[in-house]
Amino acid sequence: MNSRTDTFIISSYGSKIVLSMATLAVLLVLFTGFEFLSFIALAFLACGLYTFRNPERVSNFAQHGAIISLLDGKVKEIKSIENSPIDGKHGFEIVVESGFSDVCILRAPISSKLSVETLHRGAMLNINSNKSFLNETADIRFESKEGTILSRHTLGSFGFPLKFGIDGDILQNQRYGFFHNGKSSIFLPSNSRVAIKEGMKIRAGESIIGFFSE
Repeated sequence: MNSRTDTFIISSYGSKIVLSMATLAVLLVLFTGFEFLSFIALAFLACGLYTFRNPERVSNFAQHGAIISLLDGKVKEIKSIENSPIDGKHGFEIVVESGFSDVCILRAPISSKLSVETLHRGAMLNINSNKSFLNETADIRFESKEGTILSRHTLGSFGFPLKFGIDGDILQNQRYGFFHNGKSSIFLPSNSRVAIKEGMKIRAGESIIGFFSE
């Protein structure tokens, strides 16, 4: 699947799942009527449509040097770090938790060259448990002339597997993957400043999370 063309109201990441749910729901309604199993199937279909929704997003505050949020969620922590996974130097880490009600489509924070550095398939345990290191994780790097950003996604419980549909040049706000329920760390380089606060709710493709320094 190429996320360059993933502009349908239901994301291509979940189109087969939603189609299967819809087929089952229709068959149950046609052959059993509106009985208990039919309502269960329709409820699952509604959840599938909600989970894989793919709204258009445009930031009204984007400007030169702006870094746009790459996912929906709540900012749990912002900290200055001395050994950034970007380059081993000083930088910033923004920790964001995404829940079941958040849009799951990931978007590029800057126009850059995207690369999937690591993708470890694993468990789907509670993100706050002491065994969450076994969970599925992925590191995504965005390299540009202005600076490099790295995102680390860790899947939580009852989520869908991480999916990425693009590798190479990508435009700011362009869709690049799917992340359903979990925790993400967004690492910003030392030549940037954070523009959000802990406790804020951010939205992929709309919220400005930082700026590159002049």
